[in-house]
Amino acid sequence: MSTKEIVIPKKIKRWNRHQRYQHLLLALSVIMLVITGFPIKYGSWGWSQVVVDLFGSFHNMFMTHLTFGVIMLISGVYHLIWMVGYFARKGPSWAMVPTFKDVKDAVHHAKFLLGITKEPPRYDRYTYLEKFEYLAVFWGIIVMGGSGLILWFPGMFGWLTTTGLHITRIAHTNEAFVAMLAVVLGHFFSVHFNPHVFPSSKVWINGSISREHMEEEHLLEYEKLLEQYRKDGVPVVKHEHHSRFAKSRKLIIFELVVYVTVVILLMVTFIPLLFV
Repeated sequence: MSTKEIVIPKKIKRWNRHQRYQHLLLALSVIMLVITGFPIKYGSWGWSQVVVDLFGSFHNMFMTHLTFGVIMLISGVYHLIWMVGYFARKGPSWAMVPTFKDVKDAVHHAKFLLGITKEPPRYDRYTYLEKFEYLAVFWGIIVMGGSGLILWFPGMFGWLTTTGLHITRIAHTNEAFVAMLAVVLGHFFSVHFNPHVFPSSKVWINGSISREHMEEEHLLEYEKLLEQYRKDGVPVVKHEHHSRFAKSRKLIIFELVVYVTVVILLMVTFIPLLFV
């Protein structure tokens, strides 16, 4: 056995360039669709005209909305084509497929957050929340993309009644609202505001995850990595180095205040009847 010592890389590759490109297209399209879509849904409200003015006219804003709707669909098609090609070269991967373990992890996580158990769940490559987000993206593209095409080309769907078109519009806008909440309150926290990765995870930028974050969030995958090193016949040297924000009480309190404020503002803005 070799006596050579190695250090686990500080950065471990997690996404390739195609995955980063897909994420970039999806992120840009979702952000722009929210910015250009909600002034249409809430056109009678004062703030919507401010957004329209940023684009010069309603027509410009609407055309921008349609353009990024197409980009969102392209990102979905891009992902499917890439996934088929990847599976053809390397065989299928089931890492993102939900299993019964995800149900147990969700229950375990709830107990951990409530202080019932001291140890967090041991996640593999993807957590149950990441799997849920991934499937939600597929659902969102199908619902918003499909309903958007119907609203864009109603003549091609002449068999739909007026009621059917009205239901389609409701499905399109309500799914958009749910997607916005999921992104702002869920995804942004896990990727940007989580004290362990603040101010941002680098996975979507350079495709790499820090070894500390992998050990923290994907312990089973991390242990598989260690086992591979041991199989190679070399001992492992670990250097502990956690984010300086990981246990920052000031950051946690600040983020709680910000999140509560954002939730209230969203509710006041989009569901004002709750406060009447």
